[in-house]
Amino acid sequence: MSLRALVLGVNTRPVVNSLKNLGFYVYSVSYYAPEDLKADEKYCQIDPLNHGRLRDNYDEKKLVERAEELVDDVDHIFITSGVFESENSKIPKWDNVVGNPPKKINEMSNKYKTYKKLKNLGFNIPESKKIKNKNQLIKFLDEFKVCVLKSNYGSGGRILKIKKNDNIKNLKFPVLAQEYIGGKSFSANFVGNTFITFNKQIIVKGTYAGNLTPYNNLPDKFIKVFSEVIEVFELEGMNGIDFLVKDGKEYIVDINPRILGTYETIEMSASKNLARALLTKNIEFKLKERYIKRIIFAKNKIIANISKRSFLYDIPRKNAIIEKGEPIATVIAKKNIRSIINSVYKECAEYGRKERRDDI
Repeated sequence: MSLRALVLGVNTRPVVNSLKNLGFYVYSVSYYAPEDLKADEKYCQIDPLNHGRLRDNYDEKKLVERAEELVDDVDHIFITSGVFESENSKIPKWDNVVGNPPKKINEMSNKYKTYKKLKNLGFNIPESKKIKNKNQLIKFLDEFKVCVLKSNYGSGGRILKIKKNDNIKNLKFPVLAQEYIGGKSFSANFVGNTFITFNKQIIVKGTYAGNLTPYNNLPDKFIKVFSEVIEVFELEGMNGIDFLVKDGKEYIVDINPRILGTYETIEMSASKNLARALLTKNIEFKLKERYIKRIIFAKNKIIANISKRSFLYDIPRKNAIIEKGEPIATVIAKKNIRSIINSVYKECAEYGRKERRDDI
């Protein structure tokens, strides 16, 4: 009888397919359910023909409840993004998680507490403050002139850059404000305390949209700094540290204590199965060629009719309706990224066009 695994999170496809290549029987509990998800049993929240908006429809509680029904039937649990990262997350006690348990993920996802500990230990972070109202934000902007705003809970996610005298009347409080550092955005990836790679992050309108893996033009001294972070927080499994570089100095802006968005670019560059490495803790592999991951977002509300082909992943069902700003698919390749992205957009029709409706 084959080993069984549960993969839980917003998008489980990369880990699910990796485990299938190892011969596992895999349960997927996720928000998205792309056509190239190879799980043996799938539970998803998305309507495959009408994706809606993630922020409106995502229900972490329901995902965790479904996972709870399966945990006793599996040998291993893999956790990706989107669960146990909220102030109100239900925290189960699972003893067969590959990597950090839910409690650790939730603790690390409290950004303000994490930043405070990092600062007290002498790590470089942007000046940060929990902002409860408009007046506090005005005072912060008086001091720093420019800042970024983000949710206090969660890893990664969308950030908003704001300047002094900008319109702030529609902001929701409380919010976490950080001084604006500028500089380029990178991440460092570890398995246990073993450094795997640096990545250059692709950020579009304040949102993570992909990465370049590996990125080798960073000093080795950063590895020592980030290894100390992993040790201090006693992190296990796969972890990522997002950071900015300005004037040769690293500024930590996020710690991601679970399966990362770089999972596949690492696999492809190393020509190794990362699920096996996480399970066996045998991580003696070297990254070779550089891969680029790029999430494609809808420019308008569209109907997708995307064909399966090389370099394209997270493919929606034929004639799926996708809202403006929501992800359509993911490209992972070594070159010709722009032409692949353009070919995807050509297979999408603007919602409401008569000729497209007639095709359905």
